[in-house]
Parts: sequence; structure tokens; C-alpha cells
Amino acid sequence: MGVDIHILVPHNIADVSIDTVTTAFHPLGDLFRNISRQYSQLSVTWRDVSDPSYKCPRLFQAPAGFNFSFGPKVLTIYHITRFHSFCTEPDIRQLLREFTYQVLQIIYGNRAIYLPDQGLADKIYDLIFDGLSFEEVEAYLLRLGAPSASFIELDVRHAPQPQYYIDRFEDLTNSKS
Repeated sequence: MGVDIHILVPHNIADVSIDTVTTAFHPLGDLFRNISRQYSQLSVTWRDVSDPSYKCPRLFQAPAGFNFSFGPKVLTIYHITRFHSFCTEPDIRQLLREFTYQVLQIIYGNRAIYLPDQGLADKIYDLIFDGLSFEEVEAYLLRLGAPSASFIELDVRHAPQPQYYIDRFEDLTNSKS
């Protein structure tokens, strides 16, 4: 079993229902289709797969191999892309970064945190679902150690160094200006 990519972003969606979420992220339709072309046999619809006995997290299966898991203040986006591929293959990484950047435009965020779905991720999920904000999760990670300086470093970094990268999308925001 391989290690996949998780993306953390702040969110401001008060009503985390299937209708609200699908409406909010409807502008991503072209990106979902573009990403789907890279993979076969992926869902093209949204589904609420939350455990009804829990208020949080709300979990949605999204198109193109994504799952969106909403904590009170942070959205965790899981994708089937292997962590190593995300770190080392520029075309795959850029496609997912562009997707993440567009998500941030919808929810009014300005940065994302990438990490593998193993290791540090379990502790981070606990913090998210306990209600910490994106800034509080980021501060927690910074107390553990500096983020990776590059995606290549992110790929090769191992314990005891924390394995995460903070993306401020300078290259995308400058190209959009």
C-alpha cells in the first residue's frame, strides 16, 4: 500500500451539506474533468459518505479521485495521487497545485499545507477535528520544525523532521496578475 497526498486548507463554509458543497465547488468542474483524464475509473459525482453518528468530520467523495473532509475550520483534501509522484513529477504536482489554488479562491484562503497520509497526518487530523484553525495547525507544525523548502526535500525528508510543505502559490498568483 502506497502513501497518498493530503492537502490542508482553511475553509469558511458554515453549512457543510452536500448541496452547499457541490454548489460552492461547482466552478471546479473543468479542473475535475482535466484531472480525471489522468486517471481511469474515477467517480464523476459528489457523494456524502459521512458517518451519520458524527457531527464532524463531514466527508464527501468528490469527482476525480478526491475526498473532501471538513473539520470545523479546516478542509482536508485527499487525492489518490501517490505522495512520491506529487513531489517528483512536475506535471502531476502542477495540476494538483492549480486545483488547490482554485479551491482557495472559492474559500478565500491564501496557502495550503501538503503532507503524506501517514505519520504526522493522524495527529494533524485530531487537531483539525478538535476545531483548531488552519493558523493553529500551521503554528503546531512550525513548532515541530521548519517546513520542507522544496517538493524534492519534502519527498526525501524522514523522521524526526516533520514532513510537510506550505504552499503560498507565489508562482500562480504572480502569473495571474
